[in-house]
Amino acid sequence: MAFPTGTYTGAGGDLDVYINEVWSSKINDFAKSRRIVTPFFTDRSDELAGGGDTVHTGGLTEMTAYTKSNGAAVTLNSPTETDVDLVVDTYYEVSFSIEDSDQAKFLKSLNLQERLAKNAGYTAAMTLEDALITLFASFTDSVGASDQVILDSDIRKAIGIVEANTEEESDNGEFTFFIEKKVFWNQIAGISTYQLNINSPVNDPVSKRPMPTLYGVQVKLTSRIDYISGTTGRYNALAHKDAIHYAISPLPGQGGNYVRTQSNYVPQYVATLTTADIQFGVIMNRATWGVKILSSAS
Repeated sequence: MAFPTGTYTGAGGDLDVYINEVWSSKINDFAKSRRIVTPFFTDRSDELAGGGDTVHTGGLTEMTAYTKSNGAAVTLNSPTETDVDLVVDTYYEVSFSIEDSDQAKFLKSLNLQERLAKNAGYTAAMTLEDALITLFASFTDSVGASDQVILDSDIRKAIGIVEANTEEESDNGEFTFFIEKKVFWNQIAGISTYQLNINSPVNDPVSKRPMPTLYGVQVKLTSRIDYISGTTGRYNALAHKDAIHYAISPLPGQGGNYVRTQSNYVPQYVATLTTADIQFGVIMNRATWGVKILSSAS
């Protein structure tokens, strides 16, 4: 028997008025990067705790040894010393405002105001992370090319350069590779020198993630590595933590956080204004204590 015509229809039809719509407490938030550069480099913020906008760092030049002859006066050293000035002159804010009439309509379980405030704080904090990464392009030395993949020889050259320039061993915990995520997985992770199980059982590429180190130097991955201007290449880097300095100038009520976040009720607009802000400075302290590792972007 044929099914009768004239049955109720669902969404958009006869029963549409009875079909419930649900807002879930789950929100698809945007993807967030971890801060891996900011915690690594040298933080001079405590030197501004009492106020000020500039941190001066004096430098010392190695003196010269001279042959001493009997009866002759010594030869004096008097090199001209210079300083590096870390100036706190960058100020960013991330703000949003929600009026009472709109806030009253939000689903209470979403805690939307709190989530938005955390996101504003994240965005403000990452301005410092990006400012530090931008300085990678200013390292004196470089290896690789913007249209080539990274080779094992590039890694070894970079290590050789920083060890020669700093007179330190690169596996002492003071150095880190910063590599763009796709560059690492597409170009480095598969290099047999690092990955062959017979060479390093703990680095079996099938059963676990590849090594956290290259030749004993820690590796940090981030998707925020800058593109090389005019190309599709990336400025990866190997750096000593003293290569780059930064300082955060504490804003009133900021405490010990990277960012100050505050919300204020503005009665004339019957709205709550939330602002996350940060004031900082960054400086290339030792340009030869890092190496640009140029690569194609994928």
